[in-house]
Amino acid sequence: MRRIFRFTNCGVSLVELMIVMVLVAGLAATAVSAFGDLIAKSRISAATTTLQAALLLARAEAIKRDKNVVICRSTNPNTVTPSCTSNGGVEGSDAGWGDGWIIFVDQDSDKKFSSRDALVQVQSAIFSRPADGAIIPTPNRSYLSFTPTGQTFGSYMRFTIRRPESNLNSSHDRYLCLASGGRARVDDRLCVNK
Repeated sequence: MRRIFRFTNCGVSLVELMIVMVLVAGLAATAVSAFGDLIAKSRISAATTTLQAALLLARAEAIKRDKNVVICRSTNPNTVTPSCTSNGGVEGSDAGWGDGWIIFVDQDSDKKFSSRDALVQVQSAIFSRPADGAIIPTPNRSYLSFTPTGQTFGSYMRFTIRRPESNLNSSHDRYLCLASGGRARVDDRLCVNK
């Protein structure tokens, strides 16, 4: 018995290959865009959580130590002698509190870190440049001081944690609201004085 083999075309045409490549490129572009969105949202959430934890720590230390505790913006938190920066940040021109901060027990009640003050925590920059994101306080303050009862000096304060400039989706912005009683809460909508 003799077998006859028949060969058929098993390949793909150039047109079919091009169609598949266009579909794969479209899906890849959509995935990259969604992934970039996810990264931006994740960074904003992490920055918000880090700042909220720092505010809670400063308040708890003030109550525990029965002394005034200050948290202040610092552009040099990791140096041997960190210092507080003179303003809270300017929208669009710097990262604001995203540059970093320090928390210290304010022994002399001058709201400035000195050799007599006890350093509680140092936070280095969260955003390396303003284009990556920013934490801007309203009203513009460079420090918050918690009393031994856990309250803040002054009035209501809001921190706006901004998305990177490359991401125009404003839904990534988060707001950390601090009442004069010292309690902080996070919201995804602009918080108002309550």
